Amino acid sequence: MSELNTCNFYKTAGHDMAVRPGDRGRIGFSLLEVIISMAILSVVVLSIGSGFRLGARAWDQGEEETIATQRLRALSGLISQNIKSAYPYKMEIDGENVVIFKGDKNSVLFATTLADPAVGGFKWVKFVYRNQKFIFSEGILPDKDVMRRISKNEEIIDNDIEDVSFEYYSMDGETWDEAWSFGDVLPSAVRVKIAYFQPFMISIPMGMLQEDEDEIF
Repeated sequence: MSELNTCNFYKTAGHDMAVRPGDRGRIGFSLLEVIISMAILSVVVLSIGSGFRLGARAWDQGEEETIATQRLRALSGLISQNIKSAYPYKMEIDGENVVIFKGDKNSVLFATTLADPAVGGFKWVKFVYRNQKFIFSEGILPDKDVMRRISKNEEIIDNDIEDVSFEYYSMDGETWDEAWSFGDVLPSAVRVKIAYFQPFMISIPMGMLQEDEDEIF
């Protein structure tokens, strides 16, 4: 009787301790499941890394574009401020008494009033675009050697700019021209193109005033 009970005990214990085939998945992950999980994790990590890199590049590019735009706006402001105050200052050049205003596609020379009204007087200003550089020069008037000093007083305002070009409007012919020679009057307006910016027009009040006076007389 005791032998039978002992056998039943071991059989029962062995039955209880045995792992049923359907229970194996609840004990741990299989090798295949681990490999699949690692592959999914790798894809997620790579996706997150790529997102960070793209975001960083977009941020850097946006910051560079903002700086470039601010730089070009400052340049356009400098040009506008000076050209719109152009004055029909006359002096003798090559034996002729002419208004100091001469320009071509990539440069313009003109006279303007001094910024400080307390001081008074006039100055000459020249803008030049050359070899991807925007160059500024100025000097006090009157000056008999103004034409000689122009090339000696140059200051580079921007040393890496795509393009700067000028056009000049004459109310006589109602046309935009790529050049303006020394003469008796100022142009009525100047159109400026800077890099990828849309061209903008600068009206010259003294130039328009001269045209009105010519019509009266």
